[in-house]
Amino acid sequence: MKKVLIADSHPLFRDFLKQKLTEEQIDVILTQENRDIYTKMITNLPNLIILDMEEDNTAEIQFLESKIEDSNAINIPVIITGPKRDRASIAALAKYGVIKYFEKPVQFDLLFKSIGQVVHVPLSMDTTPCVLDLHRNNNIIFVELALGLNREKIALLQFKLSEIIEKENIESPKVIIMLTNLELTFVDGYNLEFLIDNVLACPGIHPKSVKILSLSPFVKEMLIGHQNYAGIEMSNNLTRLLNDLVDTSVSTDVTDLITNRILTPSFETETDKGSMATRFATDSIYKSDTPKTGTVIVVAIVDSDETSAEASRIAFEQAGATCVIFNSGNEFMKFYKEGKYDLIILDILIADKTGLSLLQTLQKRSNTPPIIIYSATSQREIIVKALSAGAKTYLVKPQKPNILVQKSLSVLHSKE
Repeated sequence: MKKVLIADSHPLFRDFLKQKLTEEQIDVILTQENRDIYTKMITNLPNLIILDMEEDNTAEIQFLESKIEDSNAINIPVIITGPKRDRASIAALAKYGVIKYFEKPVQFDLLFKSIGQVVHVPLSMDTTPCVLDLHRNNNIIFVELALGLNREKIALLQFKLSEIIEKENIESPKVIIMLTNLELTFVDGYNLEFLIDNVLACPGIHPKSVKILSLSPFVKEMLIGHQNYAGIEMSNNLTRLLNDLVDTSVSTDVTDLITNRILTPSFETETDKGSMATRFATDSIYKSDTPKTGTVIVVAIVDSDETSAEASRIAFEQAGATCVIFNSGNEFMKFYKEGKYDLIILDILIADKTGLSLLQTLQKRSNTPPIIIYSATSQREIIVKALSAGAKTYLVKPQKPNILVQKSLSVLHSKE
């Protein structure tokens, strides 16, 4: 059984991720204290470490330094979740075995996909379009769903609701599930039950405290025929539901509740310090954003030998990098921009011009990333010229792909 060590201080994120991975038959080891990470890593030797990194990342860096100094742990891949950092800072983490860095708020579907790729376990993921939003007013929590019923988001809902109830110390919480933007039929029954069950699984929430706002006759029929849902009321009138729930000692005007931001989407933002915000790349509201793929380093491979270039690409991508292959120097220079790549792998024998000439051209530019020569020629004169022209190292083809990757990480390490 594959093992994943999760070192994260956010209960919502940690518990949700554990549930998902356990369902996929992956053994999950949890740790909350930084001082325990190294011990649990050595004791369990996981296939992957998921590490939360704070703004002040001193403790996390100390752990990563200890990891690469341990021969048993040096090759364990690491995925990091953390605050926004510049490209150079993220690329510098590659030397520790960090293969992905996901900025918070995490797009969970992309994170989950990356985990599956690393541990070589195909992980299932519901991709149904869905917007799920939560609002709270006193002891009433409004759960609004639109577009569809996504099981991943519904599973996360239980943890989010429990967190709100605990953090806000809500006594006798009441929940209104708003489904007015969904056309539901018996086909949705399985997911609808999953939704209600996750709400009822939260501490202090009882069926009589749950109301459903829906226009679907099917919802009412399902509630009537389900003994576990006795006491849950459904209506197509929000005012009526609120009248049944509102504490008149706090407010006697349900109109105030309706107009007080209840029906306005309030998607979690990066400034939300209340919890580990978790998003999905498939959310329609984020379609215009650049997906947070978690890429740590971007590598340009300039090589006319297609077989060699493809082998290098596969090796780097398995280490978490994003690779772009160029079959000629002219093609590379056409698309080259400062800051676009963290590393360049260059064949000195590229087809359209000498790699040496390209190397010299790049070194005249400011902020050129490290360049590694990977070529079939082993002539001493060419090697000396390449190193004199600014190449960080020279590797003679063919090498085992992991040798090229490890040498590249070493070069990135020495860049600091």
